[in-house]
Amino acid sequence: MALSIDPVTGLQNSTYAPKKAASSADLGQVDFMKLIIAQMRNQNPLEPQKDSDFMAQMAQFEALNQQKIVAQGMKVLQGVNELSAATGLIGKTIIGKQIEGVGVARDMVGREKFNAPWAKLSSSQRVDVSSDERVKAAIADASNAGTEVSGKVDRVVTDGRGIPMLYVNGKVVDLFTVSEVR
Repeated sequence: MALSIDPVTGLQNSTYAPKKAASSADLGQVDFMKLIIAQMRNQNPLEPQKDSDFMAQMAQFEALNQQKIVAQGMKVLQGVNELSAATGLIGKTIIGKQIEGVGVARDMVGREKFNAPWAKLSSSQRVDVSSDERVKAAIADASNAGTEVSGKVDRVVTDGRGIPMLYVNGKVVDLFTVSEVR
């Protein structure tokens, strides 16, 4: 059996299958190296590209990677800031807009009862969570999304994406709709 060798990703054979990454519009380091190698292979031998051109490309790629890292850090910092703002409202009376909170209620109850979010619960655990009074109340109250809610913030809960929400009198209020804090 012949082995194929890929100069960028290394040895590949029938016992090794690299994980397929989720398709993305972004170029990764491996993609960049493949482009550089293809560029080297296909350059005009009478007018080869200068080393400085390759180094400039590498520097640009590294700068792009650093920008991605900074952007990811900023996103984390924004999340921490939002969570901090939300937790600062616990115990205070607010006015804000209610959102449809069935998913948030299921997630909250699942975490309380089984230390796991709704998405990771078994079928029997989901049945147990769905029979909880808070989830039933959220289902019954789902049509009231968008209405104004006033009350004391009992706790901070997060939605499936980790965005902090306020739990006020059994209703889920979007942090970004709070118009008044008392």
